[in-house]
Amino acid sequence: MAADPSHVRREAVCSWLRANDIDPRNVPEETELRVTTEADGQRTIHYTAFVRDQSGNILVDPNDGNEAWRKARTTPCAVESPESLRIPA
Repeated sequence: MAADPSHVRREAVCSWLRANDIDPRNVPEETELRVTTEADGQRTIHYTAFVRDQSGNILVDPNDGNEAWRKARTTPCAVESPESLRIPA
């Protein structure tokens, strides 16, 4: 049986996130990933991450009690994404 393409992509995304010191458990599957180049030439990854408490629990959004709390995050891109992931710039 062939592997589910979405699962294969998620595994590739998770590997790339880990290579950039981002814990993939904090990044919702549906988050939009984007890489930009700053004025100084630094490549930066833009993504959305779950907000967690000190115990690691995902917090509830204070503005919507039915949703997990998420915040926009950025981190330096130390490892470029594989071409196959097609992460937009």
